[in-house]
Amino acid sequence: MKKLYVLLLLVLCCSSCGQRRNVIHEGIDMSGNKGVRIDTVYVDLEESSGYGNFYMTDTVITFADVITCRFYDMDLSGNILQEYFRKGRGDNEIPSMLYAYPIIGDTLKRGVIIDSGNGITFYDLEKKEILDRKQIDFNWGSRHRHRYSTPQLYNLADFTDFGMTFYMGEDSRILFQANIINRETGSPGRIESRRYEDGAIFGILNPQTMEVESVTGTFPEIFRKKPMPHLEFFQYTADEDIVYVNHGVDSLIYVYRYPDQLLYTLGYECENIDRHYTVTREIDLGENFRKDFSHAGINTGLMYFPEDSLLCRTYIVTTATGASGMQIYRDNDLVADFGVPDYFKLLGYSDGILYGARFIPLEDEDTTRLVLYRLTLD
Repeated sequence: MKKLYVLLLLVLCCSSCGQRRNVIHEGIDMSGNKGVRIDTVYVDLEESSGYGNFYMTDTVITFADVITCRFYDMDLSGNILQEYFRKGRGDNEIPSMLYAYPIIGDTLKRGVIIDSGNGITFYDLEKKEILDRKQIDFNWGSRHRHRYSTPQLYNLADFTDFGMTFYMGEDSRILFQANIINRETGSPGRIESRRYEDGAIFGILNPQTMEVESVTGTFPEIFRKKPMPHLEFFQYTADEDIVYVNHGVDSLIYVYRYPDQLLYTLGYECENIDRHYTVTREIDLGENFRKDFSHAGINTGLMYFPEDSLLCRTYIVTTATGASGMQIYRDNDLVADFGVPDYFKLLGYSDGILYGARFIPLEDEDTTRLVLYRLTLD
């Protein structure tokens, strides 16, 4: 319920430029003043709650309603193409869900639906059919001492408002965002000295056995300098064996060779963003989260479009208003940084046009309206 709670509060959060020692920083700032034309499309869904997540595959935008478990496919103009799935326990029905996303790089073209009990439902993106329901195994029942290097200390990321990514590498394993289970650490109420030295950020799932085989990736330098346990979430995107990681509080973007070989950093600070976050070693996620999300800005998304070598990062300037922006990088250089509609989420790119949506639906007494955007750079 944390996801819906945050959306209803219209809030978001995190700190600037922590660069890891001895890591090359690539790219230059060439942004200048670039204009963008924004077209808005309103989509009325009479039977939808309006709460859920969007994703885009090829030229189809999908909205997955987490309340009704109904999926809506739309074309790039916002016209409904088809509806499928619903809440229930029968064939092609979903008992409950937190979110749903496609598996990037999966030759079988599957998506995953995650529920609150770490259940994972695989579905066919093209046939719109439920394939299998399984349980993710972190081996929590192991009697071995839980360490930062072992999956037993982790779970799926619990803050998912800005999206989740599931990427299948050439090893047929699925990379996903993970977070540390604080109650299982040696000091549940306070940051341990090795958390940001040894802690991992990714889990690697074997979809055949459903075992999380390992955890990998590292926290950036900024967390060692400025502990922020309530703001550890991040987004990532991947292209073949290159993984780009965008921590919510950091101006830098970290570039890895799959899964965790750090190659270099890129990126420049987002324009006018409020990076005043609560720095603390105390683990009080709720209070500090609410405090920072009442004013601070935060990075909210990262997507790479190989057809034009574009890396796009979205951010909220301040959660006090929801004012948002987008940066565009090409060949590691910042080529644009401009304002976008409030609470903007980037969905995809097609024929030179960027597509996005509003995180939060527009509602009145009679209708719930989703908002889609088309962005064209001048």
